[in-house]
Amino acid sequence: MRADAILEDIDRGLRASRGSPRFIYVHEEVVREPEPGPRVEQVGLHEALVERLKDSGIERLYKFQYEAYKAITSGEDVFLASGAATGKTEAFILPVLDMAVKEGAKSIIIYPTKALARDQLVRFRRYSIPFLLRMAVLDGDTPRHERERIYSNPPDLLITNPDMIHFSLPRSRRFRALASGAKVVVLDEAHVYEGSFGSHVRLVLERLRACSGHDVQFVASSATIGNPAELGELLFGRQVKVIEGVRRRRGKAYHVLVSAGVLGRWSVTARLLYLATRAGLRCLAFVDSQQMCEVVARIARKQGAHVMVHRAGLLREERHEVEDKLKSGELEGVVATPTLELGIDIGLLDAVIMASPPPSFARYLQRAGRAGRRGRPGYIFTVLADDPIDAYYEREPRRFFEQELTPVVFEPFNEEILKLHLIAFIMERGHRLKEDWLPRGWEKAVDTCIKEGWLVRKAGWLFLTRKAIEEFRHYSLRSAGREVKIVDADTGAKVGSRALPMALSDLHPGAIYFHQGRAYEAVKLDLERLVAYVKRIPEDIPLHTRPIYEVDVSGITLDERREADGVEVAYGSGYITKTVLGYTIRYLYGGPEAPHEAPVVALDEPISWSFKTKLLVARYGESAQPEAIHALEHAIIHAARPVVGAGLSDLGGVSYPTGHVVIYDGTPGGSGLSKLLFKRLERAHRLAYDILISCDCDDGCPRCIYDPFCGNNNRILSRKGAIRLMEALFRGELRAPLGLEVIGGASLA
Repeated sequence: MRADAILEDIDRGLRASRGSPRFIYVHEEVVREPEPGPRVEQVGLHEALVERLKDSGIERLYKFQYEAYKAITSGEDVFLASGAATGKTEAFILPVLDMAVKEGAKSIIIYPTKALARDQLVRFRRYSIPFLLRMAVLDGDTPRHERERIYSNPPDLLITNPDMIHFSLPRSRRFRALASGAKVVVLDEAHVYEGSFGSHVRLVLERLRACSGHDVQFVASSATIGNPAELGELLFGRQVKVIEGVRRRRGKAYHVLVSAGVLGRWSVTARLLYLATRAGLRCLAFVDSQQMCEVVARIARKQGAHVMVHRAGLLREERHEVEDKLKSGELEGVVATPTLELGIDIGLLDAVIMASPPPSFARYLQRAGRAGRRGRPGYIFTVLADDPIDAYYEREPRRFFEQELTPVVFEPFNEEILKLHLIAFIMERGHRLKEDWLPRGWEKAVDTCIKEGWLVRKAGWLFLTRKAIEEFRHYSLRSAGREVKIVDADTGAKVGSRALPMALSDLHPGAIYFHQGRAYEAVKLDLERLVAYVKRIPEDIPLHTRPIYEVDVSGITLDERREADGVEVAYGSGYITKTVLGYTIRYLYGGPEAPHEAPVVALDEPISWSFKTKLLVARYGESAQPEAIHALEHAIIHAARPVVGAGLSDLGGVSYPTGHVVIYDGTPGGSGLSKLLFKRLERAHRLAYDILISCDCDDGCPRCIYDPFCGNNNRILSRKGAIRLMEALFRGELRAPLGLEVIGGASLA
């Protein structure tokens, strides 16, 4: 079927649904090949590699691949940035293999997941040279006999992941010896190292470099992002040479913005899945929430689509089953969180469906690049629903495709994460360390670790306690908070896991929790033992829950201050205490009702969790109507999403009648997003004002100031009041001293 006929058929099927969902804009994209470079025999590659390339049908390199070859083989630290399916893998693997053959230089290639690492090994072997090059994957699934072979005879290319390095460095002398032999360390898919994951990986790389005992050459490869030089320096602690290919995926793609009407984004995403699979398209649908991932799959299955779920928190065997079934063609589609955003080979995909615009345009391009490879057109559908940013792009659809590539950011010395790596660093040195041997910047975690009973200081030395070694086992590189194990209260079987602080929202008593199509009700959340107990409930339950909570901010310490549109804004850190008071019960299949009309259930005992994070504080005048300042807080957080590339739950906020607004990173220790917002607050002000004045509601609705994560269920809000505040801001009438006594006090660091 022709592309236009496929699109017409899907649009017709949507319009036939209740609630008036429809296509509102189609953007056709054609991206040509990158600029050509020299023929492969002119590059300077080893002759055996030249033959392997020609056997694979590659007669010449692209210009950016040749530039990468020259820079990497000359010993420079390099950051490669190019769109999906444009040859960036060859840009780093060819020079690495060339140095291995010519010089015996060994390399470590790091991928963010085990699945992707094993997938790439197959690709690398196309360029392998028998008897001259050896490659191997070392991860948690590597059999013992294979590990022995790797340790006794190290390969030229060792392919692994950050988790394997993190846990093996302190526990295995043989792994430390293996890692110390690497001359080059390559970090592929570097754009995923943001937020807490970026903080973890930065510190893992510091430990790896310290273990090697010599200067390691670093190479990063990434989809196109807005700040490759800055991200390279954040990851490696030093400047890098940036080499860029092309921004977009190669080939033809049809990008479609879809209005959900009044049906709701989850139901429309499921409907799109059904219609696209009926048209013969193999689909991958992205949903940013684990629980909404389950909801979309449930609705799509009821309509007749054969789909499964792929997300974090599933057991490993469940994820592998989904990947294998999609690759074999047994499944018509998969509903996934960003776990499948990366280039794991799951076979030919025709369509990508996004339940909402991703946190950043770079992430959008990465997801879109999964559709239509191997010479076939791709279809990319993005659902716009009752959401302030969605409403903005529904009014201005061209601006969606003209977005800037926002920076990828993280806190390089996230204090919560640094504690874990300080423990590991000392374990790698015999469980004791002279304090003045710490890497620069790590000393800030010492006093915290001593206070928590993880370290003892004696005569200038730091000694690990037994508690620290036990604590090391409970942390994951995939979050900044502790992992909560989810257990079936009737059988005792492990269902999955969820990291704090999101576990507080998803697993409080009474919460409905979905897992691989099964429905559970949370009956107890034990934060001391880090276990959530759940019980099975009927799978066809048409409900889901949202927590109602209050947030307390305390212990604010400020590092920087400046003015933004005449108001003083400060950046620093503080303690966030989130207390779940109850929850609302929502209808699973959407509807036009306001969120605060949903039934409310109070918890018998409120449940709280505290964490330290980064934040910004601004004061919009010396006093403000509670409904106006609350609405302004929501509008700024909504605007921050495209301005800094934040997801729906990445930033939280609190407002005060004194005119103060606090916006904080939802990641313990900080994600770098509130710092970026601190620098870009003027942009957020203007987009927030656009959102407020463009809505035609009476005084507040989901398309302007409602927030699905609002702790008080979107009560006490006024769009008109927020407009008056913003207009006073732009007239320069909101100047006031920052004075923070009313929100827990502050000290200037």
